[in-house]
Amino acid sequence: PRAWLFGGLLVGMLWLGAGCAGARVVQGMYLDSENRYQIRLPAAPWISFSLDGAALSFRQPALQAAIAFSVECSSSGLGELPWVARHLFFGLREKRIQRREQVSLHGAEGVRTWLVAELDGVPVAVEGVTARRGECLYDFMYVAPPAAFARGRSDFQTFVESWSPLAEP
Repeated sequence: PRAWLFGGLLVGMLWLGAGCAGARVVQGMYLDSENRYQIRLPAAPWISFSLDGAALSFRQPALQAAIAFSVECSSSGLGELPWVARHLFFGLREKRIQRREQVSLHGAEGVRTWLVAELDGVPVAVEGVTARRGECLYDFMYVAPPAAFARGRSDFQTFVESWSPLAEP
């Protein structure tokens, strides 16, 4: 397997937030009571792995692809979301944005960006979603070799769409 994809996949990207002491998994849903959200965990063949700064990260060895999710609630990034979302792509070289669109995730306004780039000299296709709700910034990222990108994208879309805020206590 390509070590650059699993070990160095998001190195250099500013993944904010980590420690989820109030998190638990219930019937395939990851519930984070501290940061007030829930998200469905991807099914096999996606495998959980540890990525510094990510609340959740998964890899799919056959595709040489990875999905990551992070949340930051103490400093949600001021400014327009396309500007704030740029932190997802730090560390990538030769970035070429293919498309960008506004999105809404259960009332959280966001931006979705598709791009192609190089990571350690190897071509990658990337989809990132950054959403802001209240004081929290939620980041979702999918990275794969361009030839495999389309085959894992529906799993990423399902993962993103499964995110929802928890009801206030």
